[in-house]
Amino acid sequence: MSRDIFQLRSWSLSALALAALLGLAACAAPVAPATEAGGEASSSGATSGGAAAPAEGAVTIDVWSMSNSVEHWRSDGPAQAAEELTDLDVTVNPVNDDSGWAEYKQKYVLAADAGEAPEIVTSGHEDVPVWANAGYIVEFTDCRESHAEFDDVIDSLWASVTWQGKVWGVPQDTEARPMFYNKTKLAELGWSQEEIDSLPQRIIDGDFTLDDMIETAKQAVDAGVVEPGYGYWHRWGKGGDFLQYYHAYGGRLYDEASDKLVVSRGALEQWYGFQRRVVEEGITPENFIGTDSSIWHTTVSAGDALFWNGGIWQWADWAANYVADKGGQDYLFDFVGYALQPSGIKGQPGSTLSHPLVYMLTAPEASGSDNTAAACAVLAKTTTAEINTLHAIESTHLGVVKSQANYEPYANDRLLSETLYMLDYNFYQPNHVMYGPYYDIMFDFMVRAENGELSPADAAEQAIGQLQAELADFLIVEE
Repeated sequence: MSRDIFQLRSWSLSALALAALLGLAACAAPVAPATEAGGEASSSGATSGGAAAPAEGAVTIDVWSMSNSVEHWRSDGPAQAAEELTDLDVTVNPVNDDSGWAEYKQKYVLAADAGEAPEIVTSGHEDVPVWANAGYIVEFTDCRESHAEFDDVIDSLWASVTWQGKVWGVPQDTEARPMFYNKTKLAELGWSQEEIDSLPQRIIDGDFTLDDMIETAKQAVDAGVVEPGYGYWHRWGKGGDFLQYYHAYGGRLYDEASDKLVVSRGALEQWYGFQRRVVEEGITPENFIGTDSSIWHTTVSAGDALFWNGGIWQWADWAANYVADKGGQDYLFDFVGYALQPSGIKGQPGSTLSHPLVYMLTAPEASGSDNTAAACAVLAKTTTAEINTLHAIESTHLGVVKSQANYEPYANDRLLSETLYMLDYNFYQPNHVMYGPYYDIMFDFMVRAENGELSPADAAEQAIGQLQAELADFLIVEE
């Protein structure tokens, strides 16, 4: 559940949709700057937080996170970190919510509108532009510069919380979305141990592409190594994972210089063609999108599929909730391999989408408190190898600070240490107020192409037409 954040997007909620529509008409009309007591107004519609001295006396900080049983450190981490603030009397009230991402985000928006939101909120980095523009969160730069702990954050991760050239939060975790593969079934198909072991490197080198994956899966079906329709299982429902195929064919999402979203016509058609092809080739079932997630998790963790697309955080879920009786992680390591998502272009390296969850500081007007500086101090103590690794290991997420690579508990975790390199090949979804409707359109026409309702070419053409109609000057169309 941890990354089903895209199944029901927060922008489909009327409050956030209104915030997006009101924000930045062609990125040129921000909402009026908000101010806080003793603070300076920001030109981007939200306040700058973290520079003022923490309030004297006892302070209680609320931290909200969307969490399941293995992700509780998102809120419990700050609670434990607060105990290290010996110079401040701070108590953290951790709230781990498992209601689902859409409901969770709606709760935050409603609370912020009522001035009752938590001082710290955890959510996907794509909420940064909408919530910053609505005035719900404060700019994070002053906080970042006030505490040395933030210097340890992996440099590239700051891009995930940057919008309009300013920083609006700090990463809480990140991850990779590998192509998982069944080593046992590849061996049954006739692959040597050397071929199996070298697959991740061959994908890095661009020697094993999406075409090769399809051909291998077809061979496995034809040879009876897997059942028809079990050669390749992509994600069961809506999610950012699908953009990996668009990216694999050279598709661009965002033009930083113009702050506009981008759709690459050729890559879009190839992406849609890939989605239809896996069905036509008999390696993915017909009408697969919409499959119950429990069926998906049961199937891949039981070893019934040859290749599948997932996230490393799902490893902890599989071990704890699907194969615990078979040996948990040890059972998975026996037959599951992981690599980057292959490129669709020979000679090009594979890649992976990374979707950091981030901590954001709520604006005083939205939280009803003046505890921004204390909340900042809590996040500084949370952003350490010791605290972040508690979450990383239990939930199988990649860490966010440089020192974790040499921090013994993290370095000794096999999955985390063997997938850390994937961050060198990752990309993010763009922080843009109109990204929600952009992705909705891309996904909707992808489904039509995969299900055979439209040809890939027609689906791509109609998707571009709708993108142009709905996004207008927010969009660049390129060949």
